[in-house]
Amino acid sequence: MNRSDWLKNHQRLVDQRGVELPPTWVARENTGPVGDELGQHVHTSGRRRQVARRVAGLLAGASDMAVVSTFLLADPDVEDALMAAAQRGVRVYVMLASEARLGREESDGEFDRRVLSEHKEMLKRLAGHVLFRSAPHFHAKVVVVDPQSNPRGILLTANLTREALERNEELAVDLTAQEARDAASLLGWAMWETAEHEMVDPADRFRAVKPMGSLEPPAIELPATTPERTALRQRALELVDGARDRLVVASFGWDAEHPLVRRLIERAREGVEVVVLARLRPSVMPALIRLSEAGATVYGFRWLHAKAIWSDQGEALVMSANLQPEGLDRGLELGLELKGTRAEELHGRLRSWAAAARWKLEHGPSLGDVRGSAKVWNDREFVDIEVVPSLEVSLGEHVARSADDLSVEPPALPSNGALPRPAHELVCTWAVTAPTLHRKAKEVFRAAKGDEKRRSYEPPVFKDRGRTVVAVRHADELHAAKRLLGELSADAVVVRAEGDR
Repeated sequence: MNRSDWLKNHQRLVDQRGVELPPTWVARENTGPVGDELGQHVHTSGRRRQVARRVAGLLAGASDMAVVSTFLLADPDVEDALMAAAQRGVRVYVMLASEARLGREESDGEFDRRVLSEHKEMLKRLAGHVLFRSAPHFHAKVVVVDPQSNPRGILLTANLTREALERNEELAVDLTAQEARDAASLLGWAMWETAEHEMVDPADRFRAVKPMGSLEPPAIELPATTPERTALRQRALELVDGARDRLVVASFGWDAEHPLVRRLIERAREGVEVVVLARLRPSVMPALIRLSEAGATVYGFRWLHAKAIWSDQGEALVMSANLQPEGLDRGLELGLELKGTRAEELHGRLRSWAAAARWKLEHGPSLGDVRGSAKVWNDREFVDIEVVPSLEVSLGEHVARSADDLSVEPPALPSNGALPRPAHELVCTWAVTAPTLHRKAKEVFRAAKGDEKRRSYEPPVFKDRGRTVVAVRHADELHAAKRLLGELSADAVVVRAEGDR
């Protein structure tokens, strides 16, 4: 038996371009360049470390006082600058989140084990030179020097860690003298009235402290979140409400149920062009999906951590707060309102990031709309796929009913789980072989006439597992076999091997 005579290959094309996917981050092919790190007023983090140098420069120029607030501190240059300032006789105050909160509040690689270890080494090194105060609600990110004599400062979205200052998409804005005074007033009040722990000597580690009870919350123009007020949330809502045609919003954290996020969704539904910049994180997907469904354009980044809002009314806000209750409703957060050239400079920064974004969120794309890399959201995690124009899928080998017709019903496509195979078109292939004669089949002979001996049919006929079959060895016997099929009302043609009787 020549196997090739009794095998036929089949092919069927399956068009999947109309198959709808779950919410999917689609890779963008043509991304633009990112601008210089150092601007006139608004700066961005990056490998050249311009923001880190600006912070170190401020500390190097301090003559009597330096106040620093950051969730975490682990950058050698900044640490060196703090130590040098303290050794010059500058009073240095550093506000940090409590150690119990580190490593669990902002995750996704923001604070890995190594960074936390570096943070603890920094405490050992600087304690005794720098006064540390901590509380779980401290989240503002700002550096102010000489607030009484020559106020200068910078407000950041970045924590003062090497990763944040070099790797993340982060913003930093130079403060005016009045803004620096206001920031120092707020930090001073929070430090002495709301801190829970203090470290003066490395041998003592952090020890509990009580409020002074003599300082009132300062009346400042800077929008902030404190235990007593939510001015930052109010200003953000006003900014969103005041936009006429366009809003650009960047944030690390998003809560779908927060009033500010709900208002952004409403503005998108009202026809305002809402552009969202966010980090790809499972916890923020409910909010980002709702924004995308409402019509917002949502761009994704691996490391974005900046928080900012820009409105087409020439106003903007840079802040430390995420768009969630822990930030806009509670905690210690600080924001900075920008207008005029500062607002336009921020807008340029955000536009540059949007142009360079690697990912765009599509809330229900067709498979045909996706090419190349994509991250599909399955309600728990991202599933990485690579969508190709065509993909061959083998459906295996199947046995025909009869050797004279090497075909079967097109086999069903095996399940690929919850997601379709990542291709616009599937080239489904399968092979069909002829049925073979069972070794225990019993031959059926022609009826004998008179005294003649019984004779075999040509080709021979067998009873094979309840069927009457005509058995052939070679394809040139098929014509005679098909004639016998009709003559005997046999069930099928089968193939027998050369060595069979």
